Amino acid sequence: MPAGSATTTLARQLSDADNGGMRLASATLAELAAPAEAFAVQSETLALNGWPTAGYKVAIRSDGSSISAPMAHITHASASGTAGFERPAVDALEVEICFVLGKDLPPPDGKPYTRDTLLGYVDGIYSGVEFLGHRLDDGSRSPALLFLADRLGNAGYVLGEELRETVLEPGSTLPLTVTINGDTVFHGTGKHPNGDPVAPFLAFANALTEAVAQGQIVTTGSLCGAIPVPERAAIAIGGVTTLTVTAASTRSASMLEAGGSIPA
Repeated sequence: MPAGSATTTLARQLSDADNGGMRLASATLAELAAPAEAFAVQSETLALNGWPTAGYKVAIRSDGSSISAPMAHITHASASGTAGFERPAVDALEVEICFVLGKDLPPPDGKPYTRDTLLGYVDGIYSGVEFLGHRLDDGSRSPALLFLADRLGNAGYVLGEELRETVLEPGSTLPLTVTINGDTVFHGTGKHPNGDPVAPFLAFANALTEAVAQGQIVTTGSLCGAIPVPERAAIAIGGVTTLTVTAASTRSASMLEAGGSIPA
């Protein structure tokens, strides 16, 4: 693992870019050798800002192993299904299905979780909107370990309405429509990238080395891919869920005067 100072330097660079709404050139950043180093940078970034972990974004690698990143900025939609979300950079959105833990989820302790035993820790299944705010110049196409260190591009999350468990059944039809500023940007059937929202959650749970706390959110993949978002966006989601979100990037033109790089 990189020396502590190198880990802290990378974490501070990513943190400064996050708070300023800017992007860093991956080629100028420290190289990482293993996922453990990227996870250390994730933790250090949150610690530098005093941001508590409120949930996890999880996925499965091509070899079946788990990949994950902590989420710090989570907003709950109102009972009427509305929410506002602001961060210095809001580049894209993903409509997702997520799980809210009803009790602490401990490491498997030698006995792997099954689908049924894992869902026993879940208090509810919800819709959600993940917002992406990349701190790296090539976003998700950046070097894999740097993208992991950058918390998989997560800017935050809006937790929507509770859904019926039938949304988890294989072959479920999930109608989905997304409009942004009055323009329809997605209309069709929402499909999870793994075909099963539980699969990445299960891989994540079976790789745990420490407990995930009751009330935290685990989200597992977009139903519509990543949809670009303008700096001011009125977002309406219909179909499998009903949700209205006003999102904004709060980066300032004054950052250019300070020598920052604001992405187009």
